[in-house]
Amino acid sequence: MLKNLYGEKRVARTQRDLNTILAAHERYVAYQGGVRAQLAHSTLDDLNLANRNLTEADFSGASLVGANLCGSNLERAILYCADLRDCNLKSAKMTRADLRGASFNGAKLSFAVLDDADLRAAMMMYAGVSGVDGTGQRAGGRSHTPSGVDFSNCSLKGASFGNAKLDGANFTGALLQGANFKSAKLTNVTFKNAVLTGVDLSELALPPEAMQGCICDVTPQAAAKSDELRAMLDAHQEWITTNGARGAPAILDGEDLRPVHQLLAGRPLTGLSAKRACAVGIDFSGSQLQAAKFEGADLRDASFSNADMRGASLNGARIAHAKFDKADLRRLILANGSTLATDLNVADASPEQFFGAVLDEELAALGEAVAEAKIA
Repeated sequence: MLKNLYGEKRVARTQRDLNTILAAHERYVAYQGGVRAQLAHSTLDDLNLANRNLTEADFSGASLVGANLCGSNLERAILYCADLRDCNLKSAKMTRADLRGASFNGAKLSFAVLDDADLRAAMMMYAGVSGVDGTGQRAGGRSHTPSGVDFSNCSLKGASFGNAKLDGANFTGALLQGANFKSAKLTNVTFKNAVLTGVDLSELALPPEAMQGCICDVTPQAAAKSDELRAMLDAHQEWITTNGARGAPAILDGEDLRPVHQLLAGRPLTGLSAKRACAVGIDFSGSQLQAAKFEGADLRDASFSNADMRGASLNGARIAHAKFDKADLRRLILANGSTLATDLNVADASPEQFFGAVLDEELAALGEAVAEAKIA
C-alpha cells in the first residue's frame, strides 16, 4: 500500500526561490557543481518549470497544480504522490519516472514521453485531497472541473498502470507498446488510434468503439506476406542499382511493413511508394528515401535518423514520436533542373522531432501541421 503523502505539511516556494533551485539542479546534472533539487512536500502551484532539465529531481508529495512543465526533462524524476492536476506536461520527457500515486486529473500530457514510467496505483480521477474540497474548489477559491487525463499522442511504451484508476482518460493516438494494465480500473476511457502491440487486451475489457482504429499485434495474414514484401524490396533495390534495367519499383501502398521491419534500415529506397502503409516503429535510419511517397502512412515512432528524405511526401501521415535527427529534408534537385520540395503537411507533429534535421528553408514552410506545432 502506498504511503499517502497528501497530508504532509508542504513548504510554499516562490518563482524566484524555484528558479534558484532549478539552476543549481541543472548545474548538478551537467556535472558542473550545483545540487540536486529536493522539492519534496513543496507547493509549486501555477509556477513555471517549462523547458528545464529536471532529471532525477525529487518532487515526492509536491503540489504542482496548474504548473507549467511543458518540454521539460523529467527522466527518472521522483513524483511519488505528487499532485499534478491541471499541470501542463506537454512534450515533457518522463522516461522511467516514479509516478506512483500521482494525481493527474485534468493534466495535459499530449506528445509527452513516459516510456517505462511507473504509474501503478495512480489516482487519475477527481479526489477530495488537500487543496481541493468536495465541491471541486481549489484552495484560493479557483474552480476546478473534474476531467480525465489527456494522454493523447503520448509515448507510454512499457508503462505500468497496475491498479491505476483511469476515469475518462484519453489515450487517443498514444504509443502503448508493452504497457501493463493489470487490475487497472478503466471507465469512460478511449484508446482510439492507439498502438497496443504487446498489450494484453483482455486487461482492458473495453467496448469496440473505445478501441476504434487501434494498431494491435501483427495479424497472421500480414505475417504471411513477409516473403512477398521482401521480394518486392529486393526488386526495388535492383531497379535502383541497374538504373531501371532490371527489377521493379516497389508499390507497398496499404501494406503492414512490420513483418519486414529489419529490412528497411540503410537501404536504397528512392521513389518507394508506401501510401497508407503501417510502419509504426520501423527503422528507416540511413536509408535513401528521396521522393518516397508516404502519404497517409502510419509512421509513429519510426526512425528516419540520417535518412535522405529530399523531396519525400509525408502528406497526411501520422508521425508522432518519429525521429528525424540528421535527416535530409531539403528540396530534391531533379534531372531537368527543377526541384521537388519535401512535404511535411502531416497529421501530427512536434518541432522537437526535427531538431538536428537538415533543412534548406524554415520548418514552418514544410507543412501546416508542423507550423502550428512550432507556434504552440
